[in-house]
Amino acid sequence: MIKQLARSNIRFKLVFSLLGIVLLSGVLSIIIGLNVINTNVVRDAYATVRASLTSASELYREEIDNRSRIIQSMAKTPELIRASAAGDRAFLFEKLVQIKREFGFDIVNVVDADGTILVRANAFESYGDSMSGYRTIQEVRRTGTLVAGTGVLEYETIAREGEDLARRTIIPVVPTSHGRPRPSAAENRALVIKIAAPIRDGSRMTGILYGAVLLNNNAAFVDRFKRLLFKDEKVEGRDAGTTTVFLGDIRVATNVLDAAGKRAIGTQASEEVYRKVFEEGAPWVGRAFVVDDWYISGYTPLYDFDQKTQGMLYVGVLKKKFDVVVRNTTMAYLLVLLVSTLLALALAGYLINLYTKPVKRIIDASTEMALGFYHRIETDPHDDEDARALAQAFNGMVDAIEERDRQLTELADRTILKSEKLASIGRLASGIAHEINNPLTGVLTYSSLLLEDMKGTPYEEDLKVIRDETLRCRGIVRGILDFARDSKSERTLSDLNALIVDSLRILEKHVTFHNIRIVKELDPNLPGVRVDPAEIRAVINNLAVNAADAMPQGGRLTIVTSLEPATGMAVIRVADTGVGISEENLNKIFEPFFTTKDRGQGTGLGLPMVYGAVQRHGGQIDVHSKVGVGTEFIIKLPTR
Repeated sequence: MIKQLARSNIRFKLVFSLLGIVLLSGVLSIIIGLNVINTNVVRDAYATVRASLTSASELYREEIDNRSRIIQSMAKTPELIRASAAGDRAFLFEKLVQIKREFGFDIVNVVDADGTILVRANAFESYGDSMSGYRTIQEVRRTGTLVAGTGVLEYETIAREGEDLARRTIIPVVPTSHGRPRPSAAENRALVIKIAAPIRDGSRMTGILYGAVLLNNNAAFVDRFKRLLFKDEKVEGRDAGTTTVFLGDIRVATNVLDAAGKRAIGTQASEEVYRKVFEEGAPWVGRAFVVDDWYISGYTPLYDFDQKTQGMLYVGVLKKKFDVVVRNTTMAYLLVLLVSTLLALALAGYLINLYTKPVKRIIDASTEMALGFYHRIETDPHDDEDARALAQAFNGMVDAIEERDRQLTELADRTILKSEKLASIGRLASGIAHEINNPLTGVLTYSSLLLEDMKGTPYEEDLKVIRDETLRCRGIVRGILDFARDSKSERTLSDLNALIVDSLRILEKHVTFHNIRIVKELDPNLPGVRVDPAEIRAVINNLAVNAADAMPQGGRLTIVTSLEPATGMAVIRVADTGVGISEENLNKIFEPFFTTKDRGQGTGLGLPMVYGAVQRHGGQIDVHSKVGVGTEFIIKLPTR
């Protein structure tokens, strides 16, 4: 009887002690876990906003650079140079209207070399006034080079360009409780991106081409930034991320909505933000109440030509987005903790009642497991059969957990790698539009102009090839962007040999391939394959151009097609005798923007596009390379 009471007392103490430990551990886990969750989410929120603010600044700078290239390119066209030198206002007006419409400028003017307006795209009859006081015009006249940047125009200047722009300029101020006092009830200045480029007839500057984009009430401008940065993500029906352009401390373009669901144009930034950005010239990142909700916000200054702060660029992410993450993560954490605690108590109670003797070893082993060690129980020869069976079962559980952890780790690594590749493709797509579309526009413009001048000459057909291939390049760019958005390719049953021959026909004439011998070993019995012809041409072009770059002193490019009998897949082999790829770089070649070429010689986008195109067709791509010997790419595409 005494022994039975003693055993019951031991069980009671063990169960009570275990309950106390579990409850104490649970409370500590909740306190520490919730603190870690909240700290990590807040840190990630600020990191996200800082990264978005940096990206927005880069996009703003790219916008200026892209429009600068357009203005500079147009200023060098022979027709514009001749018309400017001859003072042909009618032709210039037609050309300026075309530039304004096609490239999205709000103001396009041609100014005489002395600063007098020769013609306006917005008003043909309005000319003769002087722009010599404009900083952009002054700098072009002084330096004779392109000048571009952010600036402010007075209402009277905008009004001369038309009533529509004048209406967009005036913005009624909506005071906020934390905003600084303002002397006027409306902002009648305009924040603009403006560019001026000299028009030269030989060494003589005959005029200046001036273009500007009005940012006041320019919804398309900020909405494009929002789409690129935040992908139209929603939180409880509202945009998770927003972007804004400020003139001074007034929102002149924004997708932040007020309580009525309208764009909060004219609302003020807080005085704290104004002082930080305008007086100290430093970015501001923090938690802020914007219009009618809390945001994690970031502001950075916008400078004019004289490095004076004229406005601000803003990005903000709804605090609710991170609150939802904290809430969901906390609920999941508490649920897992609760289920785990209940299971642990039930299992521990059962084991204590059934096996009192080996309980200490099991607790010790469990403690080791909790610390991350795969600890196994060593059986005691004096243990009974049930105790040994329990130890064996526990050791079997450890083996299963270790194997499952290994499998989960491998799965996690594969998933993370895939996610990183998909994220890289997203950045690739947003960068391609700026990196390729603008040069293609220049090529297309000049080739079209030359084609008009060379009609009836022996060069007409060659110029048509240039123009058509440029248009095809545009299609390739659109295809890459569609891939980043998970859109479907337009596939047709195609002859791979014909696509390869068609691609090489253009490349063989390029100067890069003059000292390279191209060997084609194409299987005439290769069956048709359902592919997107434009994508496959782009794949062949990229691999061939890369091969040529790897053989600067000349060499042999071999392209072989065949049918793999075992799998029924069509195989394309592209091999060169170039410099080869080092082993340390071989695993990085399909990462976007990774390149071993000299600065300015490559963007690192070709092979990621090839990888995406092959994967999208359900195919496989492999590469073998040896430094000093050459490189071979092997592409396999399903024929069924």
